[in-house]
Parts: sequence; C-alpha cells; structure tokens
Amino acid sequence: MNLAEIILIATGLLSLSMLAAGLFRNISIPYTVVLVIIGLLLSGLGQLWQPFLLLQDFRLTSELVFFVFLPALIFESGLSLNARQLLKDIAPILSMAIPALLISSFLVAFGLWLLTGLDFTLALLFGALISATDPVAVIALFKELGAPLRLNVLVEGESLLNDATAIVLFGIILSILLAGETFTTSSALLSLAKFFWVFFGGTLVGVLMGLFFSEMLQRFHSIISEILVMSVVLAYASFILAEHYLHVSGVMATLSAAITINVYGLTRIEQRVKPALGEIWEFVSLVANSLLFLLVGLSIDVLQLLEHSGMIAAAVVIVLIARAVAVYSMTSLSNRLFRLPKISLPERHIMCWGGLKGGLAIAIVLSIPETLPDREMFINMTLGVVLFTLLVNATTIRPLMKWLEMDRFDDAEKRELQRGLQHASDQSAQMLADYERFGIISTKLKQQISTGIRQQFSGVDTKKLTEKGWREVYLSALRTESATLDQLFETALISQYTLLDLRNSLSRDRDSLSQVTALQQIDFINMQQSVFMRAENWLLKFLREKNWASLFLSWYQDRRLRQRLERDIAAMVMTRSVIHRLQERTDFNIDDRAQVLALYQRRFERWSARLDRLRTEFSDTFELLELNMFTRAALKTAELNSRKDFYHGETGVKAYQSIVHLIDAMLKQLAQTPLRFNQIKLDSLKHVGIFSGLSDEALKILTAHVTAVSFMPGDVIIGEGESGDALYVIEQGSVEVLKGGKVLASIQQGGFFGESGLLVDHVRTATVQAKTLLRLFRLKRRDILTLAKSHQEIADRLQQVKKERQDN
Repeated sequence: MNLAEIILIATGLLSLSMLAAGLFRNISIPYTVVLVIIGLLLSGLGQLWQPFLLLQDFRLTSELVFFVFLPALIFESGLSLNARQLLKDIAPILSMAIPALLISSFLVAFGLWLLTGLDFTLALLFGALISATDPVAVIALFKELGAPLRLNVLVEGESLLNDATAIVLFGIILSILLAGETFTTSSALLSLAKFFWVFFGGTLVGVLMGLFFSEMLQRFHSIISEILVMSVVLAYASFILAEHYLHVSGVMATLSAAITINVYGLTRIEQRVKPALGEIWEFVSLVANSLLFLLVGLSIDVLQLLEHSGMIAAAVVIVLIARAVAVYSMTSLSNRLFRLPKISLPERHIMCWGGLKGGLAIAIVLSIPETLPDREMFINMTLGVVLFTLLVNATTIRPLMKWLEMDRFDDAEKRELQRGLQHASDQSAQMLADYERFGIISTKLKQQISTGIRQQFSGVDTKKLTEKGWREVYLSALRTESATLDQLFETALISQYTLLDLRNSLSRDRDSLSQVTALQQIDFINMQQSVFMRAENWLLKFLREKNWASLFLSWYQDRRLRQRLERDIAAMVMTRSVIHRLQERTDFNIDDRAQVLALYQRRFERWSARLDRLRTEFSDTFELLELNMFTRAALKTAELNSRKDFYHGETGVKAYQSIVHLIDAMLKQLAQTPLRFNQIKLDSLKHVGIFSGLSDEALKILTAHVTAVSFMPGDVIIGEGESGDALYVIEQGSVEVLKGGKVLASIQQGGFFGESGLLVDHVRTATVQAKTLLRLFRLKRRDILTLAKSHQEIADRLQQVKKERQDN
C-alpha cells in the first residue's frame, strides 16, 4: 500500500468516525464502542466487496500503537488529569496499578494453567498483557454523567500507571521465555529489581524532561504556536528516548512529563494560552482514539474468533474473576492502610466492571515474536477479551452507574444547578429587557418569553435542599480568591513559586471543609504553615550552620524575603476582593454571609498589620522591593492591555510592535536591577558594638569575610544541641534566646551571639530565634581566627569579648 492510499484511507476513516459521532450522539452506546462495531463491519466488507479490499491491509501493529497512538493519548490524559487529586490518591492508585495488576496477572496465569495445562510462564505472559486497562469509553461516560472527580481520577490514574506496569512486566517475562529460562525464585527477584528500575527510571526521565520544557516555556514569551509544537515534541521525545534508547518505561516518561507540565509548566505561561493547549490536545486525542478503535475493529476476524470461542470464553471468565479479586482486595487494603477518604463499595463496583481492555493489549500481543509457541492463540484470546469488554462491559456501565445511584445530584450539585439556572434566567431576562428598551420587541412578548423560561427552569428538581450554610459562602469566597490569584500572576505581581504556594493553601482550605464543623476551625487551618513553608524551614535548618553554604544561605534568604512580601500583598488583595464580592452578593443567607465576611475582615487586618510592621521596621528594603514589584506589574499590565487592543483592532501592527519592544526593554532593564538586600557596608559595621572602635583598615578586612543574612520572624538562627562555630552580629532587628522552650533573654540591634562557637569548638547551648525581621552579620570561626593572627587589632578585640563573657 503506497503513501497516497494510506492517507486516503486514514482521512476516510476519520470522516466516518466524525459522521458516526454526529449520528449516534444520542444513543447510550459509548462512542468508542460504536467505532469498534463500524470497524468490524468494514472488516467484513473488505472480505466481501472489492472496493473495500484495501482495508484488509489496514491493521493495528505494535509499532503503530506504541510510537504513534500511545504517546499522544498518555500525554493528553496526564495534561488534563486533576494533578492535585492524583497526588492525593497516589497511594491507592499505585496499589491498583502495581500490586493489583501483579495479582491479576498471576491469577489469570494460574487459571489458564489449571484449565488448559498451558506452561505457567507462557500463561503469565498472557496474564501480564491482558491485565492492562483502557477505560476511554468509561471516562467519556464519567464526563457525561458527572461522576465524582475522585472516581474519575482513580480509574484514569490506575489505567495510566498500570499500562506502564503491564508493558514492563510483559517485557521481563518475554525476555525470560526467549532466553529459555524457567520462572524461579531467583529470576523473580531479579525481575522485581528490573521492574522497579524500568518503572521509576521512566518516571525520572519524564520529570527531568518536563522540568526542562517548563523552563523553556518562559523563553517562548507565551507564543502559542511554539508552545504547542514543543508540547508535541515533548510527548513523543520523552516516550521514544525512554523506551527505545534508555530502555526504561516510555509510558511513565510521557506520563511524568505531562504531569510535570500540568503541575509546574502551565504556571509559567499566560492564562490565554492554557485553553488553546488543552483544546489542541483534546483534538489530538480525538483523532488518535477514533483511528485506534476503528483499527481495533478492522483487526478482528470474527470467524477466526468463533473458531477459538471456547478458549476465549474461558479467558473472559478468568480475566473478569482476576480483575474482581484484584480490585476488591486492594481497595479494601487501601481503605485500611491509608488515611484517605474510603473508596466506597459502589466506586469499587465501577472500578471493577470498568476495567476495559483496548488497543494496548492488542499492541502488546502483536509484539510477541512469531517463533514463540501459542502466539496465534494469544492473539485470538486477546482480541476476544477486548471485544467482550467493549461490547458488554462498556455498554452496561451506564445502567450500572444509574442502578448504583451514582448519577444522582447531591446537595452541593443541586445548589450549583440552582445557581446556574438562576444566573441563566437573569441573563436571558436582561437580554430581553435590552431588546425591549431598543423598541425591537414589545413588553408583552418580553413577559411571555421570560415567564415561559422561568417556568421551565423552576420545573427542574432542586428541592429538598438542606440549608446552604456558611460552607457554600466560603466556597464562593475561595473561588474569588483563586480568580484573583490568577490575575496577580498574570500581571507578574507574584512569582510562580508564590502562585503554587497560595494555590496549595486554597486547595487545603477547600479540602478541609468536609472535616470541620465551625468556620473558626477553617481560620485555624488557614494559619498553619503550608507544605511550601515547611520545606523552606527544613532547607533553612539544613543550611543555617553550614559554613560552606553561607553565600547560598544569604541568597536564599533574599528570595524568601521577596516571596514573603509577595505572599502578604497577594493575601491582602485576595481577601479584599472576597470582601468586595461578598458585599455584592444577595443570594446568600445574611447571617452566613456576615460570618464569612467577618472572617475575611480579620484576615485582612492581620495581613495589613504584618505588612505595615515589616514596612516600618525595614523601610529601605521594602521600598526597594515594592518599587521593583509594582513597576514590573505595571509594565506587564500595560503589555497585556496593548495586546488586547491589538487583537481587537484598536492598535495597528507598527504601533503594537513599538509598544511591545519598549515594554520589553524596560522589563529587561528592571530585571538587571540588583535586589540584594544583604549587602555589607563599612558604615554598618562601624555602628555594631563588637566592631565599634576598630580602624577603617580593620573594618575593610572584616567586610571581605562577613556574610550578611536576613531572617524572617520566627526563623531559628541557631538550635540548641546543634554544632556551629559562627558568630552572629545583629545589624537590624532583635532575637530571643531560648533554652528548653523558655525565653532566657532578648538581644537587640548591635548585640551579638554565638561567640562561644567562634572562640572554641562548641555545641550550641541555647536556641536563638528571630523575634522581628532580622539582618545579621555572620562571621566564620576559621576566617576570624586567620584574620586575628595577622591583625593584632582584631585579635585584641576577640580577647576583650572573651574576657567580658567570662566576667559575666
């Protein structure tokens, strides 16, 4: 078959699939199942009618699935998956993707060995390839029926990860068979080690490539075409590099790359680019799935399947039993082991029955070498099981969900429906009022149409709702905060790190709603440290007494200071936006709205007081920071509005290009402005008690060896029981000295601490914690003692300090 014929048939199949999507939109059979049926009919026509003879050569191959369809489908799934929910449920998903698949594979192998006498290793090969799930039809149905988000993520997450598990396990078993070995305990242990290397090696490759691509996104300045092209490159390059060259899991590489882009990379591009990226990948997924499932149907010879119907029936029963045992056992174990919401029994029923088989199983079985015995039997068994799950499981999942009442509206969804109907009614009424005002329609016609719409909308069942309560008001506030946060990032007022931190805090607040009984508990949770801040404190603890890391510590604390200001400003803007929005809302209970408003008023006052305190105590630092931040935000806002004017035709190409170049030049100049706050000045050292009276020459020498470091209020500078030999001198701010949790003393500006470690090797006897925003001078023991040997003036001052401490 030449290239022209391949292109013609492919375009014809795509046209047929789109026609089928339109014609069969309202039937209860999933779209992918319709495509398989059409493929079966075309396969029959190809045998009976000359014009369709070319379709006989249009079949699935393992290379076509692995290197054309699979990277696109995996990448789109990872890009669209709710990454936060995936990470929350990663433990039960992994338990389903690895142990459950291994259980299913061994049970299938045992069943075939028991019933047919097939060699166990050969049977295990079939168990590995047939245990992978492909729930495309189920996921599409979930979206249509509005299945719970968690169920969607559990099913799709399991499918994505167990695809990788199945491929790796199949490859290991196949290599054992081709080498003529038997499956022993030692080979099983070696296989297990190889499995983890291939599985997690692919994960590492994907994460690294995803991070590299994410960094490149900034260089593209959100040019949509370049981002879309590079996303396609990433999907295929990560798969082929991992699978073909590094011999690790290509599925895990592509999936990890997509999730990395989802979590991290998309925050580096403008909001307007994200919908375009999602739509393009939805289109790619539609094309890939349409061709894949048509080719599945074309690859099935029904007459040949009938010849092997006995083996296929046995395989179907064994596979279904193995799936049920794996799902129910591992979900029950997950419910006991992990501190997560329980996977309900109806959800387990859907996960079990929704474990469809698809193109991946066919691709894997077709990759079996022709020299391997029973290859043809495996192919027919695989095609039969795939066909059964698509024609039976997929078509009955909808009535099963309805029987389990998983399509019912809960109270929250009923409120969403009520709110949506009200908004739609208001908008339609406003449109009719506008046309009445223009004199286009009469008042009578307007009232007639409005009344009819209201009656139809009111006929929708939203009754029997419990009281809305403060929870719904708070959810509305969180949505406002999230929208405001995106705007702050869009105008470059906050960094990507701050965006991710605050998004995590908002998600934590949303998740905690189901666990609290009073609004005050939410405020308590809100004031707890986020995972980002805990990571910052862990890194600070690791770095603070490491002499080799003193310069990095100074830079790191500079960044923390900037991010602290960004957080505080963003929190103030977000709380103010919520207050303004809630004051406009009249559809909430007055008492509930007042309760949430009071909460946000307290938060605003808390953030405002903290920002004012920091601005007053370190006016020079914050003036520099605010100047840089708001200049950048103003320029970015100007750039965004200029682009909007250009797209709307209000600005010509020449004017727009001139404006953009001017703004780019100003942003580059601003980026080159130094923002190091921990810079050491000679005058600063002169006014510090321990250094006062030293000559300018001695101070200059000290300046070359002193590192200036900032600390946030509450940061621990030295910890009781930790080793350290540095001296700290307070240039600005104050600290508290604690021992056993009790405050022993307070040291103010000009004071110093840690001198015992400077004079002799010492384990810290107390904890010193920043009471305010703090700027310190840090002196290493090695440097100061070296200086003392060559500069008597410094040596004399050290002896004076030692004597004063001994006298005290």
